[in-house]
Amino acid sequence: MPGKRNPDDKRRKLIEAVGDTLKEHGYHGLTLNKVTLRAGVSKPMVYEYFANFNGLLKAYIAGKDSWVTYFQSLELPDNPTTEELKNCLKKMLQDQFRYFHQDTEMQKLVHWQVSEYNPLMRATCENREREGARLLELAEGHFRSSGVSLKAVMAMLVGGIYFNVLHDGAGVGTMAGVNIRNQKDFGLMLKTIGQVIEWAFLAAEVANSH
Repeated sequence: MPGKRNPDDKRRKLIEAVGDTLKEHGYHGLTLNKVTLRAGVSKPMVYEYFANFNGLLKAYIAGKDSWVTYFQSLELPDNPTTEELKNCLKKMLQDQFRYFHQDTEMQKLVHWQVSEYNPLMRATCENREREGARLLELAEGHFRSSGVSLKAVMAMLVGGIYFNVLHDGAGVGTMAGVNIRNQKDFGLMLKTIGQVIEWAFLAAEVANSH
């Protein structure tokens, strides 16, 4: 009906405006004035739909965090084999590298996450950690008593993905001679992510066989 207010449309515009503002101005530029101006929505609508500005940011972060969505989309049997777990972890990290590399908005969000304490980001990280811990627990039997820490391997790889992409985005040059803007080097990074996971599983298998 003409003139009828559409709450879902205004909610969507406000959430999208948070992402656009984050991309353009960074997390320091995320203000109520900038977001509502970009969305073309009045400030009272933020309080009506989200209770407050933090509620809007929380809705944006919850919808944007790629890890939680990815964890929820994983299709693993109730009792996955070691090979299934290994391949799942390889694909997960390779997919994350591809996604993070091409999504500037997500890069800004992670930069915000690691730059300052924010209760909203902390809650998102804790939720992500809980989901990730469930996946790592499935592989615990393979690594138990091996002296190989899959958790440490995953932490290094995830941190490496974040830093390499953010380093590249800052335009400060290559990392150890690798330029991920180059298709060949990008493919090499994907291959190496898979190799590191393979090596970790193999090292645990060898250690447990002795």
